[in-house]
Amino acid sequence: MDADDMTTLNDIYIKILKTGRKLYTKSEKRMTVKAAQCLESYSTYLGEMNEKIESILDLTEKYAQECLNRATEIRKNININEKYEGDPSMMFKAHKEMYDGLSWADMTEMEEAKEKVVNDVEVAIHKKTNKQEYVHTPIVYKNISDIYGKRIGFDWKVPIINKLNEMPSSLYWYGGDTNNPEGVYTCLSRGFYIQVPFPNVIDATQDFNRTGSIKCKYNNVQDCLDVREDLANRYNSAVRDCNFAHKGDKYIKIGTTFRCPHKPRFGNHSHLKEDIGSVPDSDIKTILMYSLSDILLSSMWFQKQNIEEPNKSNMIMTNIDIC
Repeated sequence: MDADDMTTLNDIYIKILKTGRKLYTKSEKRMTVKAAQCLESYSTYLGEMNEKIESILDLTEKYAQECLNRATEIRKNININEKYEGDPSMMFKAHKEMYDGLSWADMTEMEEAKEKVVNDVEVAIHKKTNKQEYVHTPIVYKNISDIYGKRIGFDWKVPIINKLNEMPSSLYWYGGDTNNPEGVYTCLSRGFYIQVPFPNVIDATQDFNRTGSIKCKYNNVQDCLDVREDLANRYNSAVRDCNFAHKGDKYIKIGTTFRCPHKPRFGNHSHLKEDIGSVPDSDIKTILMYSLSDILLSSMWFQKQNIEEPNKSNMIMTNIDIC
C-alpha cells in the first residue's frame, strides 16, 4: 500500500461522512419518521462498512503474524540444518529440535491455524468484488456466514431492520398477471417470490391412508396405471390402487403431533373455524419452528443457486401444492 492508496482510502471515508452529514442536517430541518429512518439506515450502513473493513484488517493482522512466524521458522530451519550438516541422523535430530516440547496435538493445532489463515487470504484475494455491496440504499443488507453459531458455507444476504415495529408484513395479496395467478405471495429473498399455498390438512393420528401426500414415482396417472396393470398380469392378481399424488393432483398435508400436539388436524379446511381459536401458543411455536426454519433454508437455497449461477433470473413459484 502506497501514499496514493492511503489518500484514496481517506477520500472514500470523507465522502461517506459528507453524505451522513447531509442526511443529519436535513433531519434538523424536517423531523419526520422518514428522516429518522434515513438516519437509522445510514447508521446501519456505516456499521456494515466498518465491519467489512474490520474483517479485512483482522485478516491482515493474522497474516502479518503468520508471515513473521514463517520467517522465524525459515531462520530456525537454516540454523538447524547448518548445525547438523553431514550428520547421518540429521533429519531426525532436526525434527526433534524444531518441535521440542510440542505434542502431536500441538503440532496439528499449529498447522491447522496456519492453513486457515493462508486459505482465508486466498479466498479474500480471489473473491470478486460486488460493487453493489458497498452502495448505500434504503434497505441495507447484512452478509451472514453463520446462523446462531452454525456455519452455513457461504455468505447469506438478509436485509437489516432497525425497529421491530416498523418491519413490513411478509405476506401480501397480489392481483395476478398474465403468468401468475392472484393470491397471497411472499418474498423469501430478493428475486425469490412464492405464492403461499393453503393445502388441506389431515389428522395423521386418525387417518392412516395419507392419500395424495407423497408424489408417485411414476409421475402421471397413465404411466402409473400401466405399471400396475403390468404387475397384475405378471402375477395374475388384481390391479392395485395407488394412493400417491400424480401430476396435476393437489397435495394433502399431513398433520402430526410433532407439528401441532393438541390439534394435529389444525389447518383442515372443514374444521378451521372451530380450531383457529382453540390452538394454544405452545402449538403455534412448534408449527412456526418447523415452517420458519424451512423458509430460512429455502431462502439460503435460492441465494446459493444464484452464487453458482450468477446470471439466473428471478424465480417465481406458484401452485406449489400441485403435484
